[in-house]
Amino acid sequence: MKILHIINRLGAAGAETMLFNLAQSLRQDSLEQEVITLMPGGGLCDKFIKKGFSVNHLGMRQGFPSIRALWSLSRHVHRVKPDIVMGWLYHSSFAATFVVPRNIPIIWGVHHTLTRMQEEKFLTRVLIENGPRLKHRVSRYVYVSELGARQHQALGYPEDKSVVIPNGFDLKKFQRDDLVRAAVRKELSLEDHQIVFGCAGRYNENKNQLGLVRAFGKLALINPNVILVLLGHGVDGNNRQLIELIQEFNIRERVILLGIRDDVHRVMTALDIYISPSKWFEAFPLVLGEAMATEIPCIATDLGDCAQIIGDTGLLIPPDNEQALQEAMAKMVKLSAEQRYRLGYSARARIREKFDLASIADRYKELFRELVPVPKN
Repeated sequence: MKILHIINRLGAAGAETMLFNLAQSLRQDSLEQEVITLMPGGGLCDKFIKKGFSVNHLGMRQGFPSIRALWSLSRHVHRVKPDIVMGWLYHSSFAATFVVPRNIPIIWGVHHTLTRMQEEKFLTRVLIENGPRLKHRVSRYVYVSELGARQHQALGYPEDKSVVIPNGFDLKKFQRDDLVRAAVRKELSLEDHQIVFGCAGRYNENKNQLGLVRAFGKLALINPNVILVLLGHGVDGNNRQLIELIQEFNIRERVILLGIRDDVHRVMTALDIYISPSKWFEAFPLVLGEAMATEIPCIATDLGDCAQIIGDTGLLIPPDNEQALQEAMAKMVKLSAEQRYRLGYSARARIREKFDLASIADRYKELFRELVPVPKN
């Protein structure tokens, strides 16, 4: 069976990372896969190529849909002759629906919730609202969250074609390692007695790094042993907003800005608590599960399926509520190291039970076989 994955670009965000992890897991079952992107580049592009995947792009520019790119995609599909085409995110799914021949099943991968539609970019909002018009052509909608599925169905997306398959996590890559933890904490000049919070994500309003720094700054005033580690695109010493806020709270020695890292799994081991402080858009945050797999207890805003991910292994707080965030952080600090360790151990057990990458890949394979049955000998 040959699968063609279509995605906007290969940046190091949640859906792109899940595609990378899933593609590697699926290839162990001899599935042939290709990747084509609407736009060139992205931090994961070289990783796909190094792993032996065929990667092509259509040369589109962000915000500029192109008839020429659709024509190129159509020709590529006719040349590759895939058994199934899977779109990742709205733009790629729409593109696939317009050009893929009717005899080839199309899957829409939806990694989004619709909590605040007014915050969506204009084109994205138009695509979301008009998605149901193409439902006759789409074979399945794969949602990563139960909430996302319900929200889309309320807009007219067909329930009978809906499947919820959550993100999966590589338990071999993300795991507790005390030697690595000691090495990373030494690299970052962290003391054994310090309690380290961490957060990973590109810098934008929704990810709420500013709100997290404000909450941490208030906590740091009364607790001298806390440290905050931030990493992600735009989360570095060149970010004027972050630097000014850090200076305002006089916590320059207490906040570490790492920017983009390709060893997030190593940095995770140095943390004591992970925080997902997003304001509104989250369906199934990949990094939350990665932290849990590393035996890190988590604090997360109650968005998307975060409650189902965390269960009773961490703390949930209302979104965009800095007071609640500060109180949750203080509560984690008051726990003993042994109590935090037990929470982290339970978090990994929960990921193993419900979100192990191998079992998630099996669910995708079952879906593929349902859409394209394997002939019996």
